[in-house]
Amino acid sequence: MTAGTAKDSADRAAKPVAPKRRAKRMGLSGRVAMIAVAAAFFAALAQWVVTPIMAQGEIRYQRQTAVFAGANLLADVARIHVEAGHWDEIGKLVDALSVGMPDGQSAVFDKDWKLIAKDGAVERLPPQRQMAALAADASAVMVEGERYYAARPIVSNGVLYGYAVYSFEPRAFLDIWLWVVALNAIVLSLVLLAIAPLIYRLARHALKPVTDLEKRIRMRDPKDKSKLADSSDDKLLKPLLTAIDGVHDRSEAAMRRALTMAYTDPVTRLPNRLRFMSKLDGTVAGGGVVFLVICDLDRFRQVNVTYGPRVADLALATTAERLRAAASQTLTLPFFFGRIGADQFGVILPGAGREAVDSVIAAMEAAVSGVMVIDEQALRVTARFGAAASPEDAANGGDLLKQAEVALKEAKRQTGTKHAFFDRKLLDKARAQSRLEEEVREGLERGEFVAVYQPKVKLETGELVGAEALARWRRPDGMAVSPGVFIPIAEELGLIAKLGKQVMQDACLAAAGWNRRGIVSSVAVNVSPHQFDDPDFVNSVYRALDESGLPPNLLELEITESAAVADPDRVARTMWPLRNRGVRLAIDDFGTGHSNFAAITRLPFDVFKIDQQFVRALSTDPHAPAIVEMILAMAEALGQETVAEGVETKEQADFLLRRACTIGQGYYYSPPLPAAEFDAFVRSYRPRPADRFAA
Repeated sequence: MTAGTAKDSADRAAKPVAPKRRAKRMGLSGRVAMIAVAAAFFAALAQWVVTPIMAQGEIRYQRQTAVFAGANLLADVARIHVEAGHWDEIGKLVDALSVGMPDGQSAVFDKDWKLIAKDGAVERLPPQRQMAALAADASAVMVEGERYYAARPIVSNGVLYGYAVYSFEPRAFLDIWLWVVALNAIVLSLVLLAIAPLIYRLARHALKPVTDLEKRIRMRDPKDKSKLADSSDDKLLKPLLTAIDGVHDRSEAAMRRALTMAYTDPVTRLPNRLRFMSKLDGTVAGGGVVFLVICDLDRFRQVNVTYGPRVADLALATTAERLRAAASQTLTLPFFFGRIGADQFGVILPGAGREAVDSVIAAMEAAVSGVMVIDEQALRVTARFGAAASPEDAANGGDLLKQAEVALKEAKRQTGTKHAFFDRKLLDKARAQSRLEEEVREGLERGEFVAVYQPKVKLETGELVGAEALARWRRPDGMAVSPGVFIPIAEELGLIAKLGKQVMQDACLAAAGWNRRGIVSSVAVNVSPHQFDDPDFVNSVYRALDESGLPPNLLELEITESAAVADPDRVARTMWPLRNRGVRLAIDDFGTGHSNFAAITRLPFDVFKIDQQFVRALSTDPHAPAIVEMILAMAEALGQETVAEGVETKEQADFLLRRACTIGQGYYYSPPLPAAEFDAFVRSYRPRPADRFAA
């Protein structure tokens, strides 16, 4: 490398590289000028396109006139030759004619339509019949394809000598039209290019106030809240700027309303889940101890079903206000409260200790449980609480919410306390519960749930009068799972309707088979309250009866007392169609809930079932006999049959018989049996009437 080359390289390296210039955008004046030129061009082009189309009628008229003129000229020249005595030279005349029209054709015929002479285009002449009809009408023109024809008689002194036929094929209209349009477009383009600078200068001068305003707006500081209308005194721009200011103000107000709606729950006016989670993530990320408490209302959906959505929303808003007020009165530290689910609330407690969290949960438990009166309806709700802490239990907001939900599920499973704090042991329990839920789902798909049957015996005679179908889960490993475990899971997963339909179908088929063999009369099937939410429930019962052939009066549906009392109108709407079909209805677990006798007497029940806890307590609880006697007396007054569950001893059966109980059911007679074992049991069964006079 030479010294000069090195020096040049160093100079180039030291010279700063000029920044790449951005392409200059077309200004407002240029855009207006371009629009004006384009508008003029397309307006003229539209005129050229439309005008020939509108003039097609005139063009057809001119073509007819031209063919008329050619035919008349040929006939007149031929007539002159006739009068001059040169008819025999008419062929020379035609040959001498010059065809002025494009593809013109001249032809002369004698009076018998024999061709004398033809000159011009080579197209075949039309048939004689068509030419004769054409010559008979002086105003007629014939068009074949693109060719025009006209014919005239050659008459001299009243004597017909022959006929003159003239035709031509005009140029294609589209070719002429395109040529004219192209020519005019070229001329107009040249003219517009020539005057475009003048149009641009005029537009720039006329729009100078607007372009100046545009520059000021582009350079305006976003934080500047002054009005645009105050920046100009132009009489034309002032109203426009005032309107822009108004639109801007309205758009900002709409944006604020949209943000409020996006982050606020419309029912309680609390922060919604989106805003709550954003706050939780930020608080946890800030470090320090952060407690999260979740509040879930128990069976609040029932309030919506019973009283309607309006009362439910008002109750929800009242509950939210009570919870927030309890937290405000208990805590001295700041907290954040929001609605995070349909009937769930969350409280973020940064910097709080375990004792403070215990206190606020206790205060909220007490606040939410008080009676509220809405639209003259007295309502009472209860709640469960789950709590978790960061960073001990989770490192981010999402995981902290998951841990609090695990604690909430534990609180729901507990019978005493209504709240729980997360600990690591709950994770194993939650995972086991999740596995069990998945096994329930898979077991239902594989048909692992079957019906077993417990006999029902008439106490007075000991004869077998029916059976109750009970769901059982036989897992592939042979282990049987209690209904108390899988029924709540099926209800929570929304599978209870499917499980109930399966048990109903099996029970009806089994009972129909028993009756065909003369073994037993009726079968009872439990109905979950969640099955009332299934719109296909009534039809599914009808299908089970129709497919099995079981008479409706041999099917008995059992509804728990708590479900019947909670919403008697809904139960009645569901059950009356079945009752009218002949299906019998029983109220199950009677005496275990807060009985509403007025509601129960409105429902179409045929049977009262005395809960087994009262039957089993007959010999141990001094109050149990009185409760059983009260239930039996009430059933007798209403003329309804009674069934006592949980009969395990002869003494219990004797007591129930003396008190006029109708039917007994329990291990004293038989445990629940699979269908095949039940058949064998019935075949070997011998009636064992209770001793009417036993001590």
